[in-house]
Amino acid sequence: MNVATPVNSDKLRYKIKVSGLPRFYSLLDPLLQEFLKMINEELRLNCIHARYSKKGNAWLYLTFPTESEQAVALRLLKKYNWKGRSLISTLVTADTPKNNLNLTYVEGNHVAKRPRLDIPLSEQVLMSTIPYHSIEYEEQLRKKSEEARILFQRFGTIIQRKQPPLAEWCAARKRQLNSDLAFELSPIIPSKKVDRYRNKCEWSVGINPDSDSVAVGLRVKDSMDGIHYVGPPDCLRNLPMPMITLAKKFEDFVKNNSQDWRIWRNMIIRMNEDGEVMVSIVINQHLLDNDQLSNIKCSISEWSKKNITENVVSLYFQVHGEKTLADCIGTTIEAELLWGQNLGAEELCKVVADLADVNENTTVLDLFCGSGCLALTLAKKCKQVVGIELIKANIMDAKRNAEINGIVNCEFIAGRTEDILDSVLNKLKGCNVTVIMDPPLTGVSTGLVRTLRKFKEAINLIYVCSNHKLPLKNLLDFSSVVRYWQKPIDTDPFLPLRIVPIDMCPHTLRSELVLHFKRFCVDDILSTKNDRPSKIYNNRKFRTKFNPRTSETVTSNIQPSTSGVGGLLDYLKKIEERAYQEGLAKGLERKAFQMGYSRGLQCATAANDDDKFKNNTSTNSDQ
Repeated sequence: MNVATPVNSDKLRYKIKVSGLPRFYSLLDPLLQEFLKMINEELRLNCIHARYSKKGNAWLYLTFPTESEQAVALRLLKKYNWKGRSLISTLVTADTPKNNLNLTYVEGNHVAKRPRLDIPLSEQVLMSTIPYHSIEYEEQLRKKSEEARILFQRFGTIIQRKQPPLAEWCAARKRQLNSDLAFELSPIIPSKKVDRYRNKCEWSVGINPDSDSVAVGLRVKDSMDGIHYVGPPDCLRNLPMPMITLAKKFEDFVKNNSQDWRIWRNMIIRMNEDGEVMVSIVINQHLLDNDQLSNIKCSISEWSKKNITENVVSLYFQVHGEKTLADCIGTTIEAELLWGQNLGAEELCKVVADLADVNENTTVLDLFCGSGCLALTLAKKCKQVVGIELIKANIMDAKRNAEINGIVNCEFIAGRTEDILDSVLNKLKGCNVTVIMDPPLTGVSTGLVRTLRKFKEAINLIYVCSNHKLPLKNLLDFSSVVRYWQKPIDTDPFLPLRIVPIDMCPHTLRSELVLHFKRFCVDDILSTKNDRPSKIYNNRKFRTKFNPRTSETVTSNIQPSTSGVGGLLDYLKKIEERAYQEGLAKGLERKAFQMGYSRGLQCATAANDDDKFKNNTSTNSDQ
């Protein structure tokens, strides 16, 4: 038996995550300071630390010194109304440092003894998975719609600050839309199914912290020395019942199996709209020989035939770390045909088709196309479709889906988008191209944005992203007109015109955002004029300063040229020259003062020496 070092309670930190706040960009934000004051003074919660993960987030991490105070905060802030907002508090599971665990290992089994939160395990599962589970769906939609509005209000502010030539264009758009946003924000599209809508779930094998026994469920605590702490799935209203039932049956199998339970990693379930289920069982990458692997596969196959009554049409076995599904057991039909579409994908496809507005002369370029869901939806309405995807298996699925649906005007290419995009664009020169992209959460590289901007045939751009992590840098790169106020960008920008939020995950904090960009001529943007006086340049005067070259005082009242970017750059150059001259003048004045002061001291010292010499001389003569 091996017992780890006991927990030092002085080092424990108990955290919660508070969501639904206004988006803020500094802890010194007055509204945020008011919230923290309310937390400590009105609710009398002993919050010892507040932290946010990234500027612009609408959530905050609060830290409490004890477990009981954390539980009180979770209870009070679970559905707290503050300034018209319904706040949600969820549990942050990474409370205990990894080296401060009190774990007891028993040969063949694992028993975990550690401080437990005074919160039911089912409640922890709900908090970490579907934090909006107790809020009416209409309220969820209102909150997500407000999130989208705040996001793009912030984006409008940033784009006007970083790209001053776009300020006039944004002002004209606001007047055109009669809105405080320069972009048209459509009402959020609700999900057709509020409950039991998920088509994929991943169950982890670990320890139930309540019973200290092996369990299969959703992780509620961080991995500790390879051990996951999981909670029961029964309370999750977003999962179809066959997924929950299969998790319970697999838990019984793991408990009764002769193998060490630590070899089992997780169970992945996918389900399509027809109720067909695909199951993949993953084991950890242990040093197992071929005979042991064969025994494990046989036990899985035998268990599935005897115990699974759900509509499971394929069963996979995979060793964690391998890139593909290594073996397929008892497959009745090809696995690729079982990967169902997201229930919300139908609405997403409709919105993309509406915004793209393709016709028989349009060529659709689908970047990060996956299995071709968006591309195939538009194929029958346009001239041709070209899709690019990194994963070859997805490309095979896309080609097979096109063949099944009788679509012949599609071409799908496997490869890294940044590597093959130039060659693809060369083939599309002269076409009327609409670009569709649904990239990873991290967005795309600056080089890819630059390549698309240089491709003049691209007129429309549809960008699909999540409200969880808005790709702000990508949006700015597509919209930029000048580069750091130094020189204009030699390509026409894509500017966002319309945003459509779609709720594809009810009871969660996330929603999808579909953005429609359109190509604009940079000259047309720079020629946009505002009837109202500019707050930036008009009536600006510069204070009197000393010109060291002419040794005279001058007063400047130079206004910027209205001849576009060139005039603006000339104006900025003059500002820099005057700033240099003013700095040089101040430096000379400072140097002159220092020299004068030092010379004054020298003169004073010399005068004192002369006086002393004269006094000494007169004294000697008297004597």
